[in-house]
Amino acid sequence: MTDTVTPAQSPATDAGTAADTAPTLDAIKEKLNANETVAKAKAFAKERPWATAAAAGVIGLAILNTLRGRR
Repeated sequence: MTDTVTPAQSPATDAGTAADTAPTLDAIKEKLNANETVAKAKAFAKERPWATAAAAGVIGLAILNTLRGRR
């Protein structure tokens, strides 16, 4: 006995849309809130706002300098 696949059962046609398979924003937030590294980064930002701003500035300048030469 052979199994036949009808078009309704075909994996290629039953892939769904990107919205069906994409994670929701709430699911992403839950995963990030459960992450220990993100929790440590948030605590650091709350304890040391000036250091966080300085680090963000240095990283921003590094990105701008990296992209400056590309055209």
